[in-house]
Amino acid sequence: MSEGQSRLAQLTDTETAPLLYETVRNMETEQLLGVADRTLRQLIVPSLPVDADQWYDRQVPSGLAIRPEGIRGNTTTLRRCLGAAAREAHRERADEAATGTVTLLERSVRVAGDDGVGWLDEAVLEPPAMWALQFHGFEFLSWATLGYDGPAACPAVAETLADWLADWDDADATAIGAPGYLRRAWTPHAVSLRVLNLARFCAWVRDDTAVQALAARLVYRNAAFLANHVEHDVGGNHLIENGAALVMAGTLFDGEGEAWRRQGVDVLRAASDQFLDDGGHFERSPMYHSIALVRYLTAVDLLRRAGRSVPDELREVAVAATEFLRRLAPPDGRIPLLNDAVFGEAPPLPAVLRYADAVGVDATAAAGTSLPASGYYWLGDGDDRLLIDGGRPGPAHLPGHTHNDALSVAFWADGQRLLTDTGTPSYAPTNDREYARSVAAHNTVQYGDTEPMPVGGSYLLGRRVEPSATATERDGVDLFDGRYGRDATPRYTHRRRVYHADDWWLVWDTVDADEAATVTSRLHVAPEVDLDHVDDGGQPRFRLSGDGGPAASVVPLGAERATVSTSRYFPAFGRAESRPKLSLQSEGSAVQFGFLLSTGTPRSVAVDHDGTSVAGLSVDDGYRSLPPSK
Repeated sequence: MSEGQSRLAQLTDTETAPLLYETVRNMETEQLLGVADRTLRQLIVPSLPVDADQWYDRQVPSGLAIRPEGIRGNTTTLRRCLGAAAREAHRERADEAATGTVTLLERSVRVAGDDGVGWLDEAVLEPPAMWALQFHGFEFLSWATLGYDGPAACPAVAETLADWLADWDDADATAIGAPGYLRRAWTPHAVSLRVLNLARFCAWVRDDTAVQALAARLVYRNAAFLANHVEHDVGGNHLIENGAALVMAGTLFDGEGEAWRRQGVDVLRAASDQFLDDGGHFERSPMYHSIALVRYLTAVDLLRRAGRSVPDELREVAVAATEFLRRLAPPDGRIPLLNDAVFGEAPPLPAVLRYADAVGVDATAAAGTSLPASGYYWLGDGDDRLLIDGGRPGPAHLPGHTHNDALSVAFWADGQRLLTDTGTPSYAPTNDREYARSVAAHNTVQYGDTEPMPVGGSYLLGRRVEPSATATERDGVDLFDGRYGRDATPRYTHRRRVYHADDWWLVWDTVDADEAATVTSRLHVAPEVDLDHVDDGGQPRFRLSGDGGPAASVVPLGAERATVSTSRYFPAFGRAESRPKLSLQSEGSAVQFGFLLSTGTPRSVAVDHDGTSVAGLSVDDGYRSLPPSK
């Protein structure tokens, strides 16, 4: 079954139809009009007696002049900030592309041969659609421009990429107005990526005037198309990509591109309201936050290099979003895989922060401080920290990247990632996609087999839940207190309190429901970490051991059952791994239980509670009073 057939099957399914209704109900008018507009363009433009491709081609001025110095300088800065490992990975991909093979999303495709490049070959268009999106976005150009200092360092790569640009320019399949063009090669998101990558390549080739002229002409016609197809109707991170691409194109052409530069700046200014009061992007994905931040940092740097003023909105987003990323940075320096997030799509977290420093964005926030507007709370400090997601779902009109992760936790000890979120397999409407968004894939509690928010398809979301949370400190004990209620049948409330002091974190869950059911708390362990049951005469517990030896203990408290199994983990698009999973369960309509995480080896743990409040915690021979929660 193709991806399109799979989408159609899910949209016509009786269980999915209510999700479609709820998703559409929350969409904004501009989004719905945009869907209609794209559908009509797809139907009408290919049948018009007008050559849309030639119309855009005729817009390119003869003797097109460029000013690549600013983009070249910015590309050099970004390249140097990536780090040796990332640059080496880019060079390996570029060298592979010189043989005709492109690897994206863990899948390698032979795209070029004696007959040229198969831009719309069956293998290119196979699910997931993101593979073709990145390929048509000319991601392969970035492997050269960010991996090598210049064409002289990789002549075979440079020659291959020049041939591919010429092939794209000549191919009928890639023409504007070809059947399906707005869902294939001319998806505005892909065009944005193509403009960004082409402009960097145009500046990178330097002395090869023929190739540079071809790249410049392609940038111009792509920018002209993008200027007429800005995704105001889609919004979110797409709009930020559009704005950054227009600023880049305007910088390359200076005088002739000034209108695009102004348009791009206006788009980025309008998109600044996507960032919350703590600087976090409102889709609440650390991956998309990092990508969006890099776009704003690039726009700020390009404007400064061109001698243009930087609007307050762009500068403020760059500073606040950088501070957010600094505060969110975990001990291992890799983004937490919250909501739709994977490794490898955005530049590494330390590289993004180096880039911010290099382009002159002054953000000095300390790592490990909480971000209440986004709902991310840290308990602990240094290499031993627990991260709690107590925030609201993503925006109601953009539910696609939202997961059922309310009150989920992630945990690091000795700098190692021990409890982790699930990541994302792809955006195709598969069982893996649905699982990755489900409550079962996160380190939180599930009532029966109920999803707090129904999920389905690629991006559908049912009635939302709205968690609330507070974080306080009293008498040396940190307390997080979060809760949400599900109003639809079956109705229940989940409250999670997390206490931290010394070398331990107590996680205590309370579920109250109309009817009795099995309540499950899951802990998904990082795949490189061992989960071992310990029964040495003390209280049964579990040990989390990484490459450096034992790192932490998990002690179940009050649960009727504790079982170990495995679960699926998606650290990169297209990659699935197995990892250990600990499940704690109890039965009832009013259930409370929890677990203790400790970097020590406690032999005896007990919680002092009266069914409503938690008064204290005993660990071995010590007792600590816990602050009351409202």
